[in-house]
Amino acid sequence: MIFKPQLFLKILIMFASTMALGIFTAYKYSSFSSVIPISNFKFSYADIVSAGLIFLFFIFAFKYKKAAHWFFRLFLVVIVFGGAQFVFGAFDFARMAYYSWDFILTILILILFISIKNVFMHNVGVILGIAGIGALAGLSVSPTIAVFFLVALSFYDILAVYKTKHMIELAKNMLESGAAFGFLIPSGFKGFFSNKKEAHARAGDQFMILGSGDTAVPLILASSLVKTSLTQAVIVGLFSVAGLFATHLIFVNQKKRAPMAALPPIATLSIIGYLTAIFLSG
Repeated sequence: MIFKPQLFLKILIMFASTMALGIFTAYKYSSFSSVIPISNFKFSYADIVSAGLIFLFFIFAFKYKKAAHWFFRLFLVVIVFGGAQFVFGAFDFARMAYYSWDFILTILILILFISIKNVFMHNVGVILGIAGIGALAGLSVSPTIAVFFLVALSFYDILAVYKTKHMIELAKNMLESGAAFGFLIPSGFKGFFSNKKEAHARAGDQFMILGSGDTAVPLILASSLVKTSLTQAVIVGLFSVAGLFATHLIFVNQKKRAPMAALPPIATLSIIGYLTAIFLSG
């Protein structure tokens, strides 16, 4: 069996950093419940409809390439902005100072994300974006709903990659637009300082991509548990890392290198982690 420790280490650093930061953010907000009621974190019907429309656009985006390219770029910036502000808002100093330091830091990150066009800065922005959005979504749903998302999106991932293959086409459009919704992982550490255009052009060769959903969805489950038990959230996070390891083994041991649905192994281990956490707490 093939195992590539250097490649996995780079993936692990980004995945684990996002999970840890997201869980920490959700925990901090849950501890602010006396100041910011957790009950405020609920999805309205308008939010659900908007999310559905965006989801449909992503599915059919390959038919409208010019519009999609602009939309992908704008949407990525919005994700980084919203996620980063939510993460920075979790720190006490953001509320203790006269100035809105969470907003100032978010704007600074956004400027760096837009102006510094290398792989490292892209991944920093994606980490903050996924951590913040995943934590917020986790605080907005119950663990049962989060598990449902994991199962449903895993089946969708399988169909979209292996059956309809529109996920592969969508990924190509994102790369062409310069807005990769996920981590750019170089074969060597020097690749982190490569230009994003080079990474997009050499995706599948010297660079691989781990989609944002493969990290965000298990983070939603972990964050949903923070309201009742930080320990349970950490257990789910650790099991999701085990799922990432399983995904890596499946990917590098393919007879012929091809895109794969990464979410199912990660989701499966995350759900096992959730069941384990419940069993241990019982």
